Amino acid sequence: MNSKQILFLATVIILAFTACSKKEKQTDIIAPKPVENMPSSPQKMQDSNYKETVDWIGKQYEVNISRRSDESMPIIEDIDGKKYYDNKITVKIIRPDGTVFFNKTFSKSDFSSYVSNDYMKQSALLGIVFDQVSGNNLIFAASVGSPDVLSDEYIPLTLTISRMGDINIKKDTRLDTDNSPMDDDDFGV
Repeated sequence: MNSKQILFLATVIILAFTACSKKEKQTDIIAPKPVENMPSSPQKMQDSNYKETVDWIGKQYEVNISRRSDESMPIIEDIDGKKYYDNKITVKIIRPDGTVFFNKTFSKSDFSSYVSNDYMKQSALLGIVFDQVSGNNLIFAASVGSPDVLSDEYIPLTLTISRMGDINIKKDTRLDTDNSPMDDDDFGV
C-alpha cells in the first residue's frame, strides 16, 4: 500500500467512526433573560369615583369619594426603582337638603404621623373608602402603601368624621376577621 492509499483508508476510518458515534441530545434550553422595560415616565394609579347613600343621625347623607393622580406632588420611587405619581383623595359628604356638610381633599401628608419617613418616600395615598356608621361618627378605611398594582403592601388607617365635622386619624389595628361592633371610644372621639 502506498502512502496515498493509507491516507485514504485512514480518512475513511475516521469518517466512519465520526458518523457512527452517538451524538448526545441537547436538553438544556438556553433563553436570554427577559429585559424588564421600565416606563420612562412615572405611572399613574387609575382615577376612581365612589358614591354611597348612608343613614346617619336619623337622615340620609350622600358620601362621595374621588381619587386622582397629582402630577404637582413629588414623584414616588418604590423599592424596585419604578416611579409613580402620588394621589389626592377628596371626601365630600352632602346633607339631605343638598348642602355640603364636609369637603376635604386628603394627601399622603395628612397621614404622615402614622407612617415612617422612609415608607412615606416609597408609598402613595392608595385609597379612602366608607366603612360604617358608628354612633355619631362616619368611619372610613384609608391606606398608604405601594402604588404597584401587583403589591399588597400598605398601612391600614381609620379616618373618623364626627357629626361636628372633626377629623380623627389613627392606625387600624383591627384584624380583617374582627366583626365586633365599634363605639366612639375606639376612635378617640
